[in-house]
Amino acid sequence: MTAIRELSGVGPALEKALQAQGVASVEDLAALTAEDLAQVSGIGKARAARLHQAATDLLGARSAPARKRPAEPAGQTAGPDVPQDQADDARSPSAEADLNAALAAAEAARLAAEEKAAKAKIKARKAAKKAEALALEMAEARTKAKEKAKRVKAKARKAIEREKAKAAAILAQKTGDEAEKPAKSKSGKGKSAKSKSSKKKAKKA
Repeated sequence: MTAIRELSGVGPALEKALQAQGVASVEDLAALTAEDLAQVSGIGKARAARLHQAATDLLGARSAPARKRPAEPAGQTAGPDVPQDQADDARSPSAEADLNAALAAAEAARLAAEEKAAKAKIKARKAAKKAEALALEMAEARTKAKEKAKRVKAKARKAIEREKAKAAAILAQKTGDEAEKPAKSKSGKGKSAKSKSSKKKAKKA
Protein backbone atom coordinates (compact mmCIF):
# COMPACT_ATOMS: atom_id res chain seq x y z
CA MET A 1 0.00 0.00 0.00
CA THR A 2 1.21 3.48 -0.85
CA ALA A 3 0.77 6.11 1.84
CA ILE A 4 -1.58 8.88 0.84
CA ARG A 5 0.97 11.54 1.79
CA GLU A 6 3.25 10.35 -1.01
CA LEU A 7 0.73 11.60 -3.53
CA SER A 8 1.58 14.95 -5.05
CA GLY A 9 -0.64 17.76 -3.76
CA VAL A 10 -1.62 16.03 -0.51
CA GLY A 11 -0.58 17.93 2.60
CA PRO A 12 -1.27 17.21 6.28
CA ALA A 13 -4.70 18.86 6.28
CA LEU A 14 -5.89 17.07 3.17
CA GLU A 15 -4.44 13.78 4.43
CA LYS A 16 -6.53 14.08 7.60
CA ALA A 17 -9.65 14.92 5.59
CA LEU A 18 -9.15 11.92 3.33
CA GLN A 19 -8.41 9.57 6.21
CA ALA A 20 -11.60 10.74 7.89
CA GLN A 21 -13.44 9.44 4.81
CA GLY A 22 -11.63 6.10 4.94
CA VAL A 23 -9.06 6.95 2.25
CA ALA A 24 -5.76 5.86 3.82
CA SER A 25 -3.67 5.05 0.75
CA VAL A 26 -3.13 6.03 -2.85
CA GLU A 27 -4.78 2.77 -3.89
CA ASP A 28 -7.92 3.73 -1.91
CA LEU A 29 -7.98 7.11 -3.61
CA ALA A 30 -7.51 5.61 -7.08
CA ALA A 31 -10.38 3.23 -6.42
CA LEU A 32 -12.74 6.18 -5.96
CA THR A 33 -14.18 8.30 -8.71
CA ALA A 34 -13.58 11.99 -9.09
CA GLU A 35 -17.20 12.58 -8.10
CA ASP A 36 -16.67 10.64 -4.86
CA LEU A 37 -13.55 12.66 -4.06
CA ALA A 38 -15.40 15.91 -4.69
CA GLN A 39 -17.65 15.07 -1.71
CA VAL A 40 -14.69 15.25 0.68
CA SER A 41 -14.50 18.53 2.63
CA GLY A 42 -12.05 20.97 1.08
CA ILE A 43 -11.90 19.22 -2.31
CA GLY A 44 -13.67 20.65 -5.32
CA LYS A 45 -14.43 18.95 -8.62
CA ALA A 46 -11.30 20.23 -10.36
CA ARG A 47 -9.05 19.27 -7.49
CA ALA A 48 -10.72 15.87 -7.16
CA ALA A 49 -10.01 15.21 -10.84
CA ARG A 50 -6.36 16.21 -10.42
CA LEU A 51 -5.91 14.02 -7.34
CA HIS A 52 -7.54 11.03 -9.02
CA GLN A 53 -5.34 11.47 -12.08
CA ALA A 54 -2.23 11.84 -9.92
CA ALA A 55 -3.07 8.66 -8.00
CA THR A 56 -3.67 6.77 -11.22
CA ASP A 57 -0.42 8.05 -12.72
CA LEU A 58 1.57 7.19 -9.59
CA LEU A 59 0.26 3.65 -9.43
CA GLY A 60 0.72 3.22 -13.17
CA ALA A 61 4.29 4.49 -12.99
CA ARG A 62 5.14 2.01 -10.25
CA SER A 63 3.54 -0.93 -12.00
CA ALA A 64 5.13 -0.12 -15.40
CA PRO A 65 8.64 1.34 -14.95
CA ALA A 66 9.25 1.96 -18.62
CA ARG A 67 6.62 3.79 -20.65
CA LYS A 68 6.58 4.20 -24.36
CA ARG A 69 6.48 7.72 -25.59
CA PRO A 70 3.52 8.48 -27.81
CA ALA A 71 4.33 8.70 -31.49
CA GLU A 72 5.12 12.18 -32.68
CA PRO A 73 2.66 13.59 -35.19
CA ALA A 74 3.82 13.49 -38.80
CA GLY A 75 5.85 16.50 -39.84
CA GLN A 76 6.93 17.36 -36.30
CA THR A 77 10.47 17.19 -35.09
CA ALA A 78 10.83 14.98 -32.06
CA GLY A 79 11.89 16.84 -28.95
CA PRO A 80 14.32 15.63 -26.33
CA ASP A 81 13.48 12.26 -24.87
CA VAL A 82 12.40 13.02 -21.28
CA PRO A 83 11.07 10.11 -19.20
CA GLN A 84 7.52 10.52 -17.98
CA ASP A 85 8.58 9.97 -14.36
CA GLN A 86 10.96 12.91 -14.59
CA ALA A 87 8.24 15.06 -16.16
CA ASP A 88 5.87 14.18 -13.32
CA ASP A 89 8.62 14.95 -10.79
CA ALA A 90 9.24 18.29 -12.51
CA ARG A 91 5.59 19.21 -12.21
CA SER A 92 5.11 17.92 -8.67
CA PRO A 93 7.05 20.53 -6.65
CA SER A 94 5.31 23.51 -8.21
CA ALA A 95 1.89 21.89 -8.00
CA GLU A 96 2.46 20.93 -4.38
CA ALA A 97 3.77 24.40 -3.60
CA ASP A 98 0.66 25.96 -5.16
CA LEU A 99 -1.55 23.58 -3.24
CA ASN A 100 0.23 24.23 0.03
CA ALA A 101 0.03 27.97 -0.59
CA ALA A 102 -3.69 27.70 -1.27
CA LEU A 103 -4.18 25.61 1.87
CA ALA A 104 -2.16 28.08 3.92
CA ALA A 105 -4.19 30.98 2.56
CA ALA A 106 -7.44 29.17 3.33
CA GLU A 107 -6.24 28.35 6.83
CA ALA A 108 -5.17 31.96 7.40
CA ALA A 109 -8.55 33.18 6.18
CA ARG A 110 -10.30 30.74 8.51
CA LEU A 111 -8.23 31.83 11.50
CA ALA A 112 -8.84 35.50 10.66
CA ALA A 113 -12.58 34.86 10.41
CA GLU A 114 -12.60 33.03 13.74
CA GLU A 115 -10.62 35.84 15.38
CA LYS A 116 -12.98 38.42 13.95
CA ALA A 117 -15.99 36.45 15.16
CA ALA A 118 -14.44 36.13 18.64
CA LYS A 119 -13.82 39.88 18.79
CA ALA A 120 -17.39 40.53 17.65
CA LYS A 121 -18.70 38.26 20.43
CA ILE A 122 -16.59 40.05 23.04
CA LYS A 123 -17.77 43.42 21.75
CA ALA A 124 -21.40 42.30 21.79
CA ARG A 125 -20.98 40.95 25.33
CA LYS A 126 -19.50 44.27 26.49
CA ALA A 127 -22.32 46.19 24.81
CA ALA A 128 -24.90 43.97 26.50
CA LYS A 129 -23.30 44.53 29.90
CA LYS A 130 -23.16 48.27 29.30
CA ALA A 131 -26.82 48.32 28.26
CA GLU A 132 -27.77 46.30 31.33
CA ALA A 133 -25.85 48.67 33.60
CA LEU A 134 -27.47 51.67 31.92
CA ALA A 135 -30.93 50.16 32.33
CA LEU A 136 -30.25 49.50 36.01
CA GLU A 137 -28.98 53.04 36.47
CA MET A 138 -32.09 54.45 34.80
CA ALA A 139 -34.33 52.30 36.99
CA GLU A 140 -32.56 53.54 40.11
CA ALA A 141 -32.84 57.13 38.89
CA ARG A 142 -36.60 56.69 38.32
CA THR A 143 -37.01 55.22 41.80
CA LYS A 144 -35.07 58.11 43.37
CA ALA A 145 -37.09 60.64 41.39
CA LYS A 146 -40.36 59.10 42.57
CA GLU A 147 -39.21 59.09 46.18
CA LYS A 148 -38.07 62.71 45.91
CA ALA A 149 -41.39 63.71 44.35
CA LYS A 150 -43.23 62.04 47.24
CA ARG A 151 -41.10 63.88 49.78
CA VAL A 152 -41.67 67.20 47.99
CA LYS A 153 -45.42 66.60 47.86
CA ALA A 154 -45.54 65.66 51.54
CA LYS A 155 -43.54 68.75 52.47
CA ALA A 156 -45.77 70.97 50.34
CA ARG A 157 -48.89 69.40 51.90
CA LYS A 158 -47.56 70.09 55.41
CA ALA A 159 -46.71 73.68 54.45
CA ILE A 160 -50.23 74.18 53.07
CA GLU A 161 -51.74 72.76 56.24
CA ARG A 162 -49.62 75.07 58.40
CA GLU A 163 -50.67 78.08 56.31
CA LYS A 164 -54.31 77.06 56.59
CA ALA A 165 -53.96 76.72 60.35
CA LYS A 166 -52.36 80.16 60.56
CA ALA A 167 -55.10 81.67 58.41
CA ALA A 168 -57.78 80.01 60.53
CA ALA A 169 -56.15 81.32 63.71
CA ILE A 170 -55.90 84.85 62.31
CA LEU A 171 -59.53 84.71 61.16
CA ALA A 172 -60.66 83.46 64.55
CA GLN A 173 -58.77 86.25 66.30
CA LYS A 174 -60.28 88.90 64.03
CA THR A 175 -63.75 87.49 64.63
CA GLY A 176 -63.21 87.62 68.40
CA ASP A 177 -61.93 91.18 68.26
CA GLU A 178 -64.93 92.33 66.23
CA ALA A 179 -67.28 90.68 68.72
CA GLU A 180 -65.70 92.56 71.65
CA LYS A 181 -65.84 96.05 70.03
CA PRO A 182 -69.63 96.75 70.41
CA ALA A 183 -69.56 95.98 74.15
CA LYS A 184 -66.69 98.39 74.75
CA SER A 185 -68.36 101.15 72.80
CA LYS A 186 -71.61 100.81 74.83
CA SER A 187 -69.81 100.94 78.13
CA GLY A 188 -67.97 104.05 77.00
CA LYS A 189 -71.20 105.89 76.19
CA GLY A 190 -72.62 105.17 79.63
CA LYS A 191 -69.62 106.63 81.34
CA SER A 192 -69.79 109.82 79.29
CA ALA A 193 -73.50 110.34 80.18
CA LYS A 194 -72.79 109.99 83.90
CA SER A 195 -69.94 112.48 83.70
CA LYS A 196 -72.18 115.02 81.95
CA SER A 197 -74.95 114.74 84.57
CA SER A 198 -72.49 115.16 87.39
CA LYS A 199 -71.11 118.27 85.77
CA LYS A 200 -74.60 119.78 85.46
CA LYS A 201 -75.33 119.17 89.14
CA ALA A 202 -72.11 120.84 90.09
CA LYS A 203 -73.00 123.98 88.16
CA LYS A 204 -76.46 124.25 89.78
CA ALA A 205 -75.05 124.03 93.18
